[in-house]
Amino acid sequence: MSNIKKSLFKQINTLFIVSFLVIISLWVFFYFQQKHQNQEHQIARYFSIVSSLQPLIMQSYAFQDSDVQSFNMKVYKQNLDKNKKVLFERGDKSKGFSILKIENKTIIHTYNQIGELYLEDLQEKSDYIFIHTIFSILLILQFLLYLMLQKSLKPLQTIHDKLKNLQKGDMSILDYKSNYDEINQIATSYNNSISQLEYILETREMFNKIFMHELKMPIAKGMFYLKMQPSVEVNEKMLKLMQRLNNELDEFSILESLIVNKNTIEQKEHNFLELLNLAIEKIGVENKNKININIDAETKIYGDKELWIICFKNLFDNALKYANDKKISIELKDDKFLFINKGEPLPVDLSSELKNWKIDKNKRHKSSTGYGFGLFIIKNIVNLNGYTLEYEYKNENVILGIKNVLCN
Repeated sequence: MSNIKKSLFKQINTLFIVSFLVIISLWVFFYFQQKHQNQEHQIARYFSIVSSLQPLIMQSYAFQDSDVQSFNMKVYKQNLDKNKKVLFERGDKSKGFSILKIENKTIIHTYNQIGELYLEDLQEKSDYIFIHTIFSILLILQFLLYLMLQKSLKPLQTIHDKLKNLQKGDMSILDYKSNYDEINQIATSYNNSISQLEYILETREMFNKIFMHELKMPIAKGMFYLKMQPSVEVNEKMLKLMQRLNNELDEFSILESLIVNKNTIEQKEHNFLELLNLAIEKIGVENKNKININIDAETKIYGDKELWIICFKNLFDNALKYANDKKISIELKDDKFLFINKGEPLPVDLSSELKNWKIDKNKRHKSSTGYGFGLFIIKNIVNLNGYTLEYEYKNENVILGIKNVLCN
């Protein structure tokens, strides 16, 4: 019983078994009740007929079929079968009647001291077709309903099997279509969950690889400085290196939390130029003359301040490192913030939805893994802040446009 309470499938099977037994019980009950009522009605009818015919038998009346036609009877003149069966008797040896069954015929034997009469009942017997039809339809409907429920619940078992396979590492999509919206919603939710899991796993894999790659160079520099003779200059270099490592770890922490876990971004208003200047400070004020800004001082941008600064810093880093002239221009056109620099085409199309950030070897950029991480940071921060990133390569210019989704 406890297993039934915990299992939807067992509850449904039990419910249908109980309902099946109830229908069969009601079928039997109504059948015998109707049969008993019909028998009582027939006995009453026979009593009435016999009461009407007894006086005529006392007068030795010669009965013809026309005399009993109104009773739906006819005179039975054949010899009585030895295999006759007595169904009912009333009266004594001097006067009474009995109901006989000979083959499929019902014979009424009426007698008294003077004579006797045998009549064949011509009235059609009740075949109970109505009761049998109703309960047969109920059973058929119940069976069809059971099949429909089993079919409707089959996706639950399918999803259960998929989840068990998921524990073994199978992250394939559930390819299942149903005529029911609720089942399709379950399948869609499962597939969306699988897509999200794949995104998280791929993102973490890339993040970990890039994280290790980005730290290797500062660590290698630190090891090189340690081999040098102690001096004020070496100490300053080590201090800058430690500060850089600390800043990198802070950025990694923010990105790992917001990009992978997709935390909700509060859409606060910020001054665009102010955020640009904060990003320039992070890459070094000495690079400011390499950045051409054609933006109105009152221009606003919305989203998370720290994330935008990290995004702009990476845009500047990539442009200043890989642009042919080591310069970048920033302007506002058609409600888009455009970051333009001369250089080679990007190894990936940032305008499309990217889930796999493994750059094709045939499309390697100068930067290798470093450039891929910068693109990764830029693309995800723009999307998290509710903007879209558009990429265009025109006249040897790399053009990245940041546009608010609400402006689309």
